[in-house]
Amino acid sequence: MIRATVVGDWRRKHRAEGMVERGACVQLRELAAAVPAGLAVVELGAFRGRSAGWLLLGAQDGHGAHVTSVDPWESRTDDYSCHSPRYTNSWDAFQDHLRRIGATPAEHTAVKATAVQAAEEWSGPQVGLLYHDAEHTADAVAQDLEAWLPHLSSAAVVALHDACDPRMDVVAGAERVLGGDGWDWAGRELLPWRRRPNRLGLLIVRRNGRPA
Repeated sequence: MIRATVVGDWRRKHRAEGMVERGACVQLRELAAAVPAGLAVVELGAFRGRSAGWLLLGAQDGHGAHVTSVDPWESRTDDYSCHSPRYTNSWDAFQDHLRRIGATPAEHTAVKATAVQAAEEWSGPQVGLLYHDAEHTADAVAQDLEAWLPHLSSAAVVALHDACDPRMDVVAGAERVLGGDGWDWAGRELLPWRRRPNRLGLLIVRRNGRPA
């Protein structure tokens, strides 16, 4: 059982290290709770496990959908994170956090790969919730979403982090893939970080305007 008191403990020295704000974590929990048991919850970009904990807690609140976290972890090759100890040590920190919150293989799977690589090898159920917090260029976001598009359910929800940061191109990348037929781009939700509205933030887009 996922330990809700551990996942939800937001005290500075107790919460999992990460860069996802509490408001976004709470929203991810709600989205994961709505995913039916026969569908999957997939996060692209997991870092040290903060968002994974909230997704797992949401799945537990709801219908028990399995959660998969995809991240290269110490195999990152970009110029920034492959030299940063925060990233090069993130796999061990991720595992430690998942153990601390009580996650087991029955609820969670970790896949060491890029988003595109994981999509090419995906053999699991259709995805009811896809959470993107991987590379934030418009091209990378679009490529990741295109790769996962065939695996999304008919009522899937896609959530993307860092959507309110003008230094990122998350919204532009998402619009390339989710701005056409079959997606309720006009009804998208953009949820800013209350403390700094021009940083972080969550974009939510639903397939055909229907909830997962």
